[in-house]
Amino acid sequence: MKKIFLVSMLMLGILGCEKNSEKIYVIGTNAEYPPFEYMENGKISGLDAEIIEKISQKTGIKYKWSNMNFDGLIPALQTKKLDIVIAGMSATPEREKAVKFSVPYLTSNATIITNKINPIKNMNDLSGKNYGVELGTTKEVAARKINDAKVTPFSSNTGAIVALKSGKIDGMVLDESVAKKFVEKNKDLVIVGNLTGEPKAIAFNKDEKDLKETFDKAIEELLKDGTIEKLKVKYEL
Repeated sequence: MKKIFLVSMLMLGILGCEKNSEKIYVIGTNAEYPPFEYMENGKISGLDAEIIEKISQKTGIKYKWSNMNFDGLIPALQTKKLDIVIAGMSATPEREKAVKFSVPYLTSNATIITNKINPIKNMNDLSGKNYGVELGTTKEVAARKINDAKVTPFSSNTGAIVALKSGKIDGMVLDESVAKKFVEKNKDLVIVGNLTGEPKAIAFNKDEKDLKETFDKAIEELLKDGTIEKLKVKYEL
């Protein structure tokens, strides 16, 4: 009986260790980017947060969030401080040199917004103006393509909005859906127009081939069954 008891206890211990050692993936984001991700009641919410939860349900992957500045996400992924990044991030050829991207889950335009009292009147009046962008985003690249534009990087969109409202910059370049949310909440801001469409995808360290393939399969299923389309409607994308 003692032997049986000891064997049983050892087996329980082994099973307990396996359960406790289950991988918890660290997902990086920048929760200042509504409707993709934002803080609500002390937790990260938004379209990207719901997509990750749906993927978790399909794959059984456990995860926790790490909220940081946008320009720190890819370096943290490269050094494996993060396992996954989802942050309304555009999959660009330049970024693909540093990380792997999942299949895209949506496409979003780059949009220009301005203060109603600022000098940008329409899309023909863009040259020579000062544009605020979030540091490290593709919107910085888009803004620099505007003729004679001065580009002022900010560590967050919040800082750029404050500068725009106070007249320190003439306009901002950001995602169309994000622009709509900021304009809804700030009646002194208006949308000027759109520049280009960009595919949004989830980023992985280049070593994480299997993890990327797992996410690709889950995203394709969520696109096929209409789940992501419903989320886009929910978040007005």
